[in-house]
Amino acid sequence: MSRILVTFFVLSSLMACKKEDISNDTGVLNTITSLAAYETEIKSGVSLMFFHATWCPKCAAQRPAVEGLTKDSALSKVKIGQVDFEKVQEIVTKYDVLGFPTILIYKDNVLKHEINGQGHSQEKLANLLKALL
Repeated sequence: MSRILVTFFVLSSLMACKKEDISNDTGVLNTITSLAAYETEIKSGVSLMFFHATWCPKCAAQRPAVEGLTKDSALSKVKIGQVDFEKVQEIVTKYDVLGFPTILIYKDNVLKHEINGQGHSQEKLANLLKALL
């Protein structure tokens, strides 16, 4: 009986976690939908690009730190955008983004930092950006 309950619980958990349910996109970040838009964003000044997938729990865990940067007045000149890993493959391919979440930080079209995975604090990201301003 306990095996049946455990199996039921595991299957219920897996079924409840659909791709659409994991997305935490709040619309705070500028969504980049083309290679031309991406290249315009990184062309001049300091920019941060957050590569994610809507169904990725690690991306969802990293998102609050990235979105929090938009509220930091010291970073008002930084362009902060997001790229859906699955929707804009030409950006992913051209810029060799191999996984997600990935954060790329540019200054004047030059890649300064590549940050992979989750667990990077808002403070850490803010310090990297402020050093480039």
